[in-house]
Parts: sequence; structure tokens; C-alpha cells
Amino acid sequence: MKQMSRKAFMLMLKDDSGEISPIRLDVGQVTSDNALIVLDEYNDTCWVWIGRHVNMPTRMHALRMARGIQKSGFKIGVTTIGLAASKIVEMMEKDDTDPDIASAIVSFKGILDTKWSFDDKVLAFKGDAGVGASSEPIAGAPKKKLLPEPETTLKAETVYEEPARHAAPPPKPPTPPPTPKKLITLADKKVAYLMLAISNNSDIFYTEKFERGGDTGLKIEVPGVMVLEAIMRGTQLSISPGDFGGSEEALKIKTDFTEMVKDL
Repeated sequence: MKQMSRKAFMLMLKDDSGEISPIRLDVGQVTSDNALIVLDEYNDTCWVWIGRHVNMPTRMHALRMARGIQKSGFKIGVTTIGLAASKIVEMMEKDDTDPDIASAIVSFKGILDTKWSFDDKVLAFKGDAGVGASSEPIAGAPKKKLLPEPETTLKAETVYEEPARHAAPPPKPPTPPPTPKKLITLADKKVAYLMLAISNNSDIFYTEKFERGGDTGLKIEVPGVMVLEAIMRGTQLSISPGDFGGSEEALKIKTDFTEMVKDL
């Protein structure tokens, strides 16, 4: 853990429709509707919470901002909080069936559910923390793995031997086999046509890749028009909902896509 010349702080930031603002540290903010970034100087960690009901634009903005804030910190007055945190823990509530994500959420909530004192209304610190905060992590925080101390070795004296005259050149290393090219399946081509149909009829859209049951899929959102899931299963492409949302704009995208895939 990094040593600090001042007491350590915790800072909670909320992403509200693409606007990042500091708020008072409160475990009650960890809800399905909120996207939060918590800078934790006690555990040298940037925590990112994305509730399951957060829309895709806000979700992507919060994740992007968190990765930047992890490196540069966030300034409150003259104090920069969480500068160059060594760890970032991203917790998507929709993935809480994953054991690692579930464990991180428990640790995160345990850290927040602690008695805190506050400076400048939003800078939380342990009530007993003086100048130079304790290096003991808060209960429930993920433990850092300690690297073993390097072994001390004696430096041997290098002995040079006279090279043999007319020695044969060393054999050339075997040429590695070429990397096989990924086969482009029918489902891949359909996804490409789907994205082309969307881009031809939309000024802005968002995509997110996911894995489910061994299949690869895309979640696609056209704000105010539709939200689709397109899952590739072998050579087939499964699109849900099948009517693309049913609006006039969505049906135009579906019609263009249907015309394109006729040539496949």
C-alpha cells in the first residue's frame, strides 16, 4: 500500500446521465439505478459500481471515466483524491452470479457500511485517522497478495572461453507455423449487415459485447428507438425482440437488414 503524507480519504462520485459529481459516501447509494465510482485511499482501490438498471450510455461513460480517474485522481479543492490507485474493481450488478463479482460486491458494501467522518462534506475518513492514515485495510476489503522477497544470490565471476576455430554456425530456430485465420461464418456476416443497417438509419447507437452459455452476443441500443440482443450460435444469428421494438424507425432498420441478408 502506498504511504501517504496526509490522512487517507474515501470519495464517492455519481455518474448521472454522463455528468460526474461528488456525493456523500453512503452504502444506500449502491442501488440498481446508480452508477458510482468510489476512490478508496485506505485500500488503494478505485471501485466502480454499475446498477442493473443503468442505461448503456451512462454505463459506458462511467466505466471510461473510472479508468481515467484511477490514474489521475479527482480534485476536491486543493486535494487530489485517489491519485494513481493501483487497483480498479468493476462491479456490474447484472453479472452478480459470477463468484468473483459477488465477492467484490460484498467487500465493497462492507467497506462503505462503516462509521465515517467527513471533510468538505464529501471527503470521508475514519474517525480515528490522524495524519498519516493507518496502513491496516478496512474489514472486508480484498487482500493484496504479497510478493516473496527476492533471494540473495552471489554474483559469479564470468569466465570467457576461447571460441573454437572454424566453428559451425548455430542451427536456425524452426519457423513457427502460421497462425490460422479465423473463419468468417454466416452469423458474422449477418451481424455486419445488422450494424450497417443500424448505422444507415441512426445518428448514434451503442454496442456492448457479452458471452452467454458459450455463445457470443451484442447488446445494441439506439436511444429512444430500440434495444436489441443479437446472439451468434454457430452459423445462426438470433435477434431479440424479433420486431426490433416495433417502432417506425426500428421497422425501417429491420427492413433494410432483411433486404441485405437476402444475398447471403
